[in-house]
Amino acid sequence: MPEKIFTIPINEAMDRYDGCPLCHLRAKLEEDNLKYALGAAMMEPDVRIEMNRLGFCPRHFDDMFAAKNKLALALILESHLDEVSALFPQPEPDTGKKRKKPPKGADEADDVTRLADSCFICSRIKGTVRRYYSNFVYLWDSDTAFREKMASQPFICVTDAAGILRAAKAELKPVSYAELKDALNILVGKHIASVKSDVTKYCQSFDYRNADKPLGEEKNSVEKAIKFLR
Repeated sequence: MPEKIFTIPINEAMDRYDGCPLCHLRAKLEEDNLKYALGAAMMEPDVRIEMNRLGFCPRHFDDMFAAKNKLALALILESHLDEVSALFPQPEPDTGKKRKKPPKGADEADDVTRLADSCFICSRIKGTVRRYYSNFVYLWDSDTAFREKMASQPFICVTDAAGILRAAKAELKPVSYAELKDALNILVGKHIASVKSDVTKYCQSFDYRNADKPLGEEKNSVEKAIKFLR
């Protein structure tokens, strides 16, 4: 079983009873890693090399731009562009000679694809979130009070439910895994029914026969469904 160092933040997130607890943890991770990338990471040569190698996904580039630390972002871009430039070597001048057959194996296409699919911040978050899932499973398996907390959550989103189940399948005995799966199915199933009902009422509100009926919580149903499904 992996080191149990995230039990405190997980319990704190579970005590909020406000949306998906693991989404709250992920949002805090993103905030911390954005600050790190634009701050302390600038002074760590090994980290700068990794940032140059991995680059950033479009969303995290947008987040860094919105952070309004343009100098730090410009310094990151300056060295990252050198890395990108190396993936696009300029062709030699045309001498009229027959072009050499390219060597077999990896080439620029693979390297460019790797860069386009990688992100420094995503990679850091992904590793920590995997440990969150493992710690979540550990707490559920070892703490009765935690089971009660989970059952009382508003919901756990589809992405995090999948992560929890993957960790549980790998780390729990079959009987315990089945118990956790059942408990998660009950929690998620209850939320699906509620969200589906609200979405249906929202759709029906556009029928002219319901024009005079005011909407309650159903007016937020589309946003709620997306938060659950992402």
